[in-house]
Amino acid sequence: MRKSNVSFRDRLLIWQYENSDAVVGIAFFCAFALMKSIAIVELQANPVVATQRVMAVVEYIRVKPISPYAIVGHNLYYTYDVRLDDDNTRISIDDDVERPHLLGSLVPIERQHHKHGVDTYRLLNG
Repeated sequence: MRKSNVSFRDRLLIWQYENSDAVVGIAFFCAFALMKSIAIVELQANPVVATQRVMAVVEYIRVKPISPYAIVGHNLYYTYDVRLDDDNTRISIDDDVERPHLLGSLVPIERQHHKHGVDTYRLLNG
């Protein structure tokens, strides 16, 4: 077998030229996977330690952009501005609900207490 006169550096440059699109695609894929894994690690670093069911009054409703692939009247995405009954705090909740809630209606909400003192809220169906 004959030895090639092309150096290793030149071979790498040729390979890079021929496969540059694949390298860029793989780099974006790896970056996306890394971003997702960082988000998961952050959620695990601040787990929910307690939940509490509270009631709230709906004060304002905003409809989020609807997907053109959604069935009419189903899986609508709303942002609710609600006032909690227990401490009169006003919060915004983005949620996908089975049926929309009217202004002034009383809705059940789950308060999630996290390890590092942050509270998040989730709208309950029912």
